Amino acid sequence: MSDIDLKLVEAERIASATIEEFGICSPEHIRIRDIAFAKGAMVVEQKLTRAAASIVKAGSRATIRIPPTDTMERKRFSIAHELGHLLMGHVVSIKKVCSHADMMDWYQSSQETQANFFASELILPTKLVSSRCDIGNISFEPIRQIAKDFRASLTATAIKFVRLCPEKCAIIYSTQGKIRWFYKSPDWWPFIHKDKKLDKRTLAYDFFVGEPMEPDPVEVDADAWVESRGLDEIMEHSIASTQYGFVLSLLWIEPR
Repeated sequence: MSDIDLKLVEAERIASATIEEFGICSPEHIRIRDIAFAKGAMVVEQKLTRAAASIVKAGSRATIRIPPTDTMERKRFSIAHELGHLLMGHVVSIKKVCSHADMMDWYQSSQETQANFFASELILPTKLVSSRCDIGNISFEPIRQIAKDFRASLTATAIKFVRLCPEKCAIIYSTQGKIRWFYKSPDWWPFIHKDKKLDKRTLAYDFFVGEPMEPDPVEVDADAWVESRGLDEIMEHSIASTQYGFVLSLLWIEPR
């Protein structure tokens, strides 16, 4: 296991310990603002300039600031993200500011990635989510339901889903017509190229050229997404965020 992996594992361990500390055993118990307050951080909603969230520390107390216009799911994730910075000792100066790009950093060794993994485990505890990812009919529908029940962002939920799902599946995040990052289930084997331009045969491609995107899962040529190595077809279900200009694509291999 790499140093990067160890840092992310530690971020999840701290979040999991927090879940245990508060005796959380169901989604409705995950009251992010109350947890933050108990850990020494007060949450304030106010307009922020060029930032998704920020945290200011003074002595043993801290203030987390989030925009009042964000969705409830985004607010929860931003609070958990900033709390992760606090509990992992990232707030070494008086103030730390996080951008929208930081909140989408899931693939590097940065403190932002660590804070995202902390937030994911705090909002979507593995012990509560794992059984809900063990399904045979893969699509975005179970991911949407988990996200709704846990009041979580779809991106964080999709990543958690493919990491815990026993089926061969992967989530791909694309912007500006390119694959930016991906996460995969443990036994996923086809190789995915990061920064590769989207193939015209993919559903995700349609979004970036202004075409309507098929809302249902479809079977596409495997080599449109991956190095196929004998794999002919692959299933794709893609959804887009018009507000933030990205596409999440869920890929999976149908059992033969």
